[in-house]
Amino acid sequence: MGLEISIDKVIQDKCGIVGVYNKHPKRTLPRALTVANRLQHRGQHGAGIVVKTNRKSYFFKSHGLIQDIFTPKVISKFNKPAQWIITHNRYGTHGGYKKYNLQPCISYAQKTQVVVVQNGEFTSIDKMKKKLNNKKNIFHDSSDTVIFTKLLAEAQGNTWDEKVVSTINDSKGAFSLIIGIDNAMYIARDPDGIRPLLMGNTRDGWVVASETSGLEKIGATNIRKIKRGEILKLDSEGITSLQNGPEGEGHFCDFEWAYFSYPNSSYPTHENGNENAKARQWLSFARFRERCGEIMAEENPVKNATFAVGIPNSGVYVAMGYSNKSGIPYRQVIIRDHYDHDGLQRLFMRDDQMQKISKRILKKLTLNPDINIWRKAIVVVGDDSIVRGNVSERITKAILSLGAKEVHWVIGFPPVAHPCFLGVSMRSGEELIAHRFNSDPKKIAQAIGATSVNYISPKGFIQARKLSSNVKMPKDPRMIFLENGGCAGCITGMYPIERE
Repeated sequence: MGLEISIDKVIQDKCGIVGVYNKHPKRTLPRALTVANRLQHRGQHGAGIVVKTNRKSYFFKSHGLIQDIFTPKVISKFNKPAQWIITHNRYGTHGGYKKYNLQPCISYAQKTQVVVVQNGEFTSIDKMKKKLNNKKNIFHDSSDTVIFTKLLAEAQGNTWDEKVVSTINDSKGAFSLIIGIDNAMYIARDPDGIRPLLMGNTRDGWVVASETSGLEKIGATNIRKIKRGEILKLDSEGITSLQNGPEGEGHFCDFEWAYFSYPNSSYPTHENGNENAKARQWLSFARFRERCGEIMAEENPVKNATFAVGIPNSGVYVAMGYSNKSGIPYRQVIIRDHYDHDGLQRLFMRDDQMQKISKRILKKLTLNPDINIWRKAIVVVGDDSIVRGNVSERITKAILSLGAKEVHWVIGFPPVAHPCFLGVSMRSGEELIAHRFNSDPKKIAQAIGATSVNYISPKGFIQARKLSSNVKMPKDPRMIFLENGGCAGCITGMYPIERE
């Protein structure tokens, strides 16, 4: 029996959101849940749906994973002829983990139901609370999305189009939104485009989701990115543009590239007009992570390495790229256990259970126990990032216990030394190992018991996500990510949005 380790760092990304709009009412709940299940990696605290028919709305939400919540019995009950369906996989970034914070969030403007799902985090939460006229059912740990939904229900205006646009433009933060009101669905992104949102065509309407892999799973066509600052309306008349956002890349989250997004998903690099090209011509997150590994093989060569191995799943591509470029053999001697309950979870994203991570590390991954593989080996371990350090420390000890001589980490994301208030659950500097050791790789290596820890450089990281490798180099090195169309405030402490 192999040495088992549970991985998945306790962090969650911003949630996964899905909207399905049918030109004519149709039973499409299984289709919506297929997309939502493909986005399960984005949020594992709970999930919910709203199914809107011509006559009424049906909603259901609970803690757990999609496959556990939406049993055949539940699907049969809610699979009504739908005008639209909205789903949400929750990862809590603001607000507690109580059921009332699960989405979709619902509020009422007289008899009109307002349904909202969000991927991201509003930064002006205190100001938003003060604007509310009716604070009933608003608790100290109510999520930012709950408050936004109530604000929208209270909004002034002659039409819902006006109310939606004004409420979104009065809100600040990193957000992608799907909103259902009457027989219309609205979709929007924040002006910086920090959180992803894409849409495609179905045979009888449209589908909106956080990642291309979800859209492609159901055969959606004509996939395109929702532009930053863009607001669209979907209804029986078709697609109406209520606000045409600015062109260009904005400040897309760089942690999406490194860790959060599914490997088979893709995103435009905003070079040579590829934003308007077909999605399959965009850069996949898997290929990006391989490129990081290739660049690190040049930036951080490990002498006399025996083999490279990647930490499933994101780290595999980093290590493969390192192996391909350096010529070091690649051996997948660390296996993820998909049949263990913890093997389904991303522990980094479960900050509600942070104290349990070390125990779960021993359940999620299995190391090949053959001592002939490990004895006196100089092992290069690839991973997408080191955030808190508890996972990498446990893995290092396990590898050394099997007889390895040296353990060298190659990390596809520069040191995470600052918290995030834009949709990733890194709430304080104290929990981040790079913050505690001033981003010093030698001290971090010593803390986790490794021979060395090697991070990709900021320039190398940006080169990996720019096919032209044309990197702007600002005078202030802390501005490099912002100048190159990204947000990496968790690395530099420089954010595209100020916290209010």
